[in-house]
Amino acid sequence: MLPITSIFACLATMMYIVLAFRIIAIRRAKRISLGDGADPRLETRIRQHGNFNEYVPLTLILMGLAELQGAPTLLMIALGLALLASRIAHVVGLERMAVPIGLKLRTFGVLTCFAVLSVLVITLLAIALF
Repeated sequence: MLPITSIFACLATMMYIVLAFRIIAIRRAKRISLGDGADPRLETRIRQHGNFNEYVPLTLILMGLAELQGAPTLLMIALGLALLASRIAHVVGLERMAVPIGLKLRTFGVLTCFAVLSVLVITLLAIALF
């Protein structure tokens, strides 16, 4: 029933698992079971994972609702690709904050994610009201 959302949910889940394993690797290597142990690299990875968890579920819910209500297929694919690109850019940007490209990628990631959410809200409201 929701083939496009399903595909992007699966791709996002794979990214979620990668982000989780990156945290686990540092925790095991440094023997930090709780918190970040004042390790800046672990703190960054925790935030990468946390930020992903803060935005992706809501976006996927909105994508599913839009797809169920007949939003155009190409729009849904474009939004799914933009969501993944935004989250990848955010992860890479946070990882590289010490260099100028880091802030640019992080900003791109945040703004693109907000744009995806905004387009989904407008799409859903337009479908519901018109």
